[in-house]
Amino acid sequence: MEDLKKYKRLIESLENEYFFYSHGMDGKYLYISPSVEKVLGYSVKEAFEGLVKHMTDSELNRKTIETLTKSASGEKQKTFELELYTKQKDIRVIEITESPLYDDNGVIISVEGVAHDITERKDSEKIITEQNLELRIQKDELQEILQNLKDTQAQLIQSEKMGALGNLIAGIAHEINTPIGAINASAGNISVSLDLSVQNLYKLFTKLSKKELLVFLRIMDLIKKDNPSLTSKEKRQHKKGINSKLLENGFENAYSITDLLMYLDLYDQVDKVIPLLNVDNPEFILKSIKDIYSVRKNTENIKLAVDKASKLIFALKKFVHKDRNEIMDKADLIDNIETVLTLQHNQLKQGIEVVKDFDDIPFISCFPDELVQVWINLISNAIHAMENKGRLTIAVNNQGKTVRVSISDTGPGIPEEIKTKIFEPFFTTKKSGEGTGIGLDIVQKIIKKHRALIELESTVGAGTTFHVTLPIN
Repeated sequence: MEDLKKYKRLIESLENEYFFYSHGMDGKYLYISPSVEKVLGYSVKEAFEGLVKHMTDSELNRKTIETLTKSASGEKQKTFELELYTKQKDIRVIEITESPLYDDNGVIISVEGVAHDITERKDSEKIITEQNLELRIQKDELQEILQNLKDTQAQLIQSEKMGALGNLIAGIAHEINTPIGAINASAGNISVSLDLSVQNLYKLFTKLSKKELLVFLRIMDLIKKDNPSLTSKEKRQHKKGINSKLLENGFENAYSITDLLMYLDLYDQVDKVIPLLNVDNPEFILKSIKDIYSVRKNTENIKLAVDKASKLIFALKKFVHKDRNEIMDKADLIDNIETVLTLQHNQLKQGIEVVKDFDDIPFISCFPDELVQVWINLISNAIHAMENKGRLTIAVNNQGKTVRVSISDTGPGIPEEIKTKIFEPFFTTKKSGEGTGIGLDIVQKIIKKHRALIELESTVGAGTTFHVTLPIN
């Protein structure tokens, strides 16, 4: 009897998104815990008078209860979901786990239930579904773009723009697969975490002591939502420090607890967490928190992956757009350059440091699509000259009436005897099959069309810089 009183006091001390109840085989409710007021807004008395009537009189909910009652003798536990109105007439999604209670003769005398408000989790799942749908739409758009490119590439083989695009396709495919892989992995992790959370809920809130439940809630409160990402070096340093502190405090499973604290981003709260872990089963508590926290963490990963895919698709659309308008448009020159850097990201990330030095500049009158062609050629040549390893510096300087774009590499430089030849059609220093030799000739024609100027600076052994000066009007 004393154990039952202790159990009841423990349940009634909880103030969170859970409430407990018990009903007989006739569906009549025998007990509802006070925390029902936090979840649904009803006092215990109101719950017995109004909520219970709602749960038993509703045709859908009555069928759910009857099905559970008839099958209770054949299974130890059943989990299902209900949509219930709060006292304020809001709809909350409630996940219920029920287990039958037997007498000494093995006859079911009542059903014990744990009701959990999962409305926020359901909202998160809805967001994930919408983001996945957005990604599928973007993926379809990308596939359509790539198909259009394949259809026109044969007819435009002599076009340097399509030649440059051909070099980019493999990198673009790799770049789009990266966020798709991240989304697939995160969605799978969310599914596993939700399954583990459901499996552990009943044990978590019926088997743990009051002290352990309070530890669970306090650690959850310590988790920050906006901790910045750590570098590999920072992670190693934090792990080493946490592990040492755990060992000093006598934790035998220090390594596994360290991993859990790092996953939960509690590396800067370890001095507050360690005193809380002096309970019988700290690792189970941390694993249960990890399963819940993993849903949020993987949702954020999906959002980042969707943003990355969106940016790449947008850049590709701008690149393949064919503007036949012979009238100049006002355009953002920096955005024009960033589009090219996005498309070239797969090559740049392999070993090239990109340094950007951009002044604030106004929109300029230009042919934006043709300028993309200029930056593609100059940046591709710089990458090739450095053999995918070095520093690429891009500077945009506001000179009043003009804007100067400087693209510099740390490659071997251009010998003096061929500087005068590099703008000639079909002249190339690349190996057979690697270049047509018309890239810089096209660049020069586009620059002249803009009434602009292109200049070359190069020192053997030190690198090369191309300066493009464009009028602002």
